[in-house]
Amino acid sequence: MDKTACVVGASGGIGSATVHRLKQSGFSKVLRMDLDGPIRIDLADASSIETAFAAARSEATCLDLLVVASGVLDLGKLAGTTLERWNKVLAVNLTGPFLCCKHAAGWLNDGGRIVLLGSLAGRTGGVLTGTAYAVSKGGVESLTKSVAQELAPRRITVNCVAPGGVDTPMLAQNPAQAVAALQAAAPLKRVAAPEEVAAAIAFLASDEASFITGAVLPVNGGLRMD
Repeated sequence: MDKTACVVGASGGIGSATVHRLKQSGFSKVLRMDLDGPIRIDLADASSIETAFAAARSEATCLDLLVVASGVLDLGKLAGTTLERWNKVLAVNLTGPFLCCKHAAGWLNDGGRIVLLGSLAGRTGGVLTGTAYAVSKGGVESLTKSVAQELAPRRITVNCVAPGGVDTPMLAQNPAQAVAALQAAAPLKRVAAPEEVAAAIAFLASDEASFITGAVLPVNGGLRMD
């Protein structure tokens, strides 16, 4: 059976790996959304999100999977975070995924999937990352659970993948010594490859994960175990 996925943040390190993995996993059509297209979307702009989903629906009448892998990193702690920056980070990392879920809900087939991208920072409060980023990712976990309950009667599962450090340009925004400390602290002594996070997303999108919903799947090399 032909299956269609939509990946928001498809040009990023994790997003591009996810697009590739989904094509390998049998998705015949993978719609790609990002700031630079092919379907342009700005998660900080509600009208841009609405326009992007309208464009995507013109390309596919039904959807089997929504992945929201887009996000913005922020390293500012409480004292150094302005209200303007706080609002921008939450707009992209939390309000944006909320609006994506809202626009996708009526488009998804019964039995479909939603996978959101969280972060270890959502549980720890952010060791390397800043206050706004950690709060936004904690909110993504709660959003996952809330939407999972609402869409369960339609057999739509909603889950979250929460990586620790991942070898992407976003991680490279951190000081080198901080990344080295992160690797040293992890039992597996390294960060993840984007393909490893994509594999977790693909699993949650698969038939084998049909009885998993409202879950947060950690992909952090054992950096936090709970």
